[in-house]
Order: sequence, then structure tokens, then C-alpha cells
Amino acid sequence: MSLSNPFHVLGVAETADDAAIKKAYLQKVREHPPERSPERFQAIRAAYEAIKTRRDRLSYRLFEHETPDPARLVASALQIGARRRPTEQQLRQWLNNHLTGQK
Repeated sequence: MSLSNPFHVLGVAETADDAAIKKAYLQKVREHPPERSPERFQAIRAAYEAIKTRRDRLSYRLFEHETPDPARLVASALQIGARRRPTEQQLRQWLNNHLTGQK
């Protein structure tokens, strides 16, 4: 388990929604209460705070997550429109999908 990745700490997929993340957080807190496992509880609490809302998850992906491979991003962007430039809406959709982990 990687303690630096809040999704791994809570045991949820990177595509998990607010409800799934809260449910996993509460389960982990029951398993590791602060009285018995203070360090583990702190890691769980920090993970939850880092990704508890959609906005938090987006911020995590933008600023604290591994930087995506630029070649992969460019190749993916080029697949939007084979012979023509993508529209602004297509680029926004593509960027949103990649930042939120949707395909």
C-alpha cells in the first residue's frame, strides 16, 4: 500500500465518487481508530482530506499526482480528429476526461 497515494490508502479506485470515498474512509477509521493506531489514522484522515470531493480529486490530479507522459497525451489528443483540428469543445472534453480519469 502506497501511503503517498490517497486512493491506495483508502482502497478506492481513482474513479470513485464522493459517496464511495466517504464509505471507504469510515470503514478504514473503524478498522484503525485513533486510540489504537494514531499514525495509521492520521494517514487515513490525510488521504480522505486530499480526495473527499470532486474538486479535491481534480486538484490532486493536477498538482500532486504523477505527471502524465507528454507523448501519450499528445498521441491521445491527436486521435480526437484524424485530419482536422479538434474544436475547443473537443479539447475541453478530452482534458476533462483525462484529468478525471474517465475514458
